[in-house]
Amino acid sequence: MSRDRAPRLGPPGPGARRATFVVPPTLAGERLDKALAAGVEELSRAKARKIIGMGAVYLGTERCRVASKPVAAGDALTVTWHPEVLTPERYELDVLHEDARVVVVNKPAQQLSFGSELGDVGSLAHALARRYGPEAVLMHRLDKPASGLLLVARDAAAAAALTPQVREHRMSRRYLAIAAGTPAAGWCETPLVKEGRAVRPAHPGEEGMPARSFVEVLRTEGAASLVRVTLETGRTHQIRVHLMSLGAPLVGDRRYGGPDAPRVCLHAAHLGFVHPDGHPLAFDVAPHDDFWAAAGWSRPSDLDLA
Repeated sequence: MSRDRAPRLGPPGPGARRATFVVPPTLAGERLDKALAAGVEELSRAKARKIIGMGAVYLGTERCRVASKPVAAGDALTVTWHPEVLTPERYELDVLHEDARVVVVNKPAQQLSFGSELGDVGSLAHALARRYGPEAVLMHRLDKPASGLLLVARDAAAAAALTPQVREHRMSRRYLAIAAGTPAAGWCETPLVKEGRAVRPAHPGEEGMPARSFVEVLRTEGAASLVRVTLETGRTHQIRVHLMSLGAPLVGDRRYGGPDAPRVCLHAAHLGFVHPDGHPLAFDVAPHDDFWAAAGWSRPSDLDLA
């Protein structure tokens, strides 16, 4: 760990605040919480302890959750907080499969896959580390507002065995979504361009990241459609942007033009992969009731996840 350099973080999210300062000689040897309270006018020592506990403080380039950690002159301290969010929401792990090498979990909507600049307590990665140890690693991710299946390697050897499947898009992944409108069925191959925290379709003639999604319309109710999307690539926000580009943004996905709803109606319903020991595994899980309720739908009695 380099203690005299700040971490490489993106800009803080809406409403969040960030302070970075170098510990002066007058604070050398003080506790981390006391140093933060002395160096950041807006933070009391009690508030600093809460933020440290959330994992939103960096000592040099690494997170530090120990309020009593002594600091040294020249240490770079970076703290990010939201004035109205000082108690992170925690989620129970929903484990569908567990063995000595892999775990398959069902992430709820609104839980972060990994931590953010506001900390990692409450994230799925943090919960996995607490249960399975620090070697447990998420092999891929889901957007915060999405729910569904994620694969976890329990050690470095399992991660190394699974990585080629992730990198070469050989895992089988299918999603259910409720779209505002009816997208054209078939392959969507619109390249994507990342701009800051958002993604957009590439303009005609513009080079973007290749992205392929296969879209099936399962049923329609009023102005909305239940669609199944199979990913061949796994770009950031791929399904959300592809459906937007087809004129049918996701219900609840205001970032990409969808109507307001309590949650984004996107769920990773199927996951298939080859276990590090060589045998194939596949899992299917239906969305929870909040997925259907967000669109004003009832759960279909004949829902087919295959």
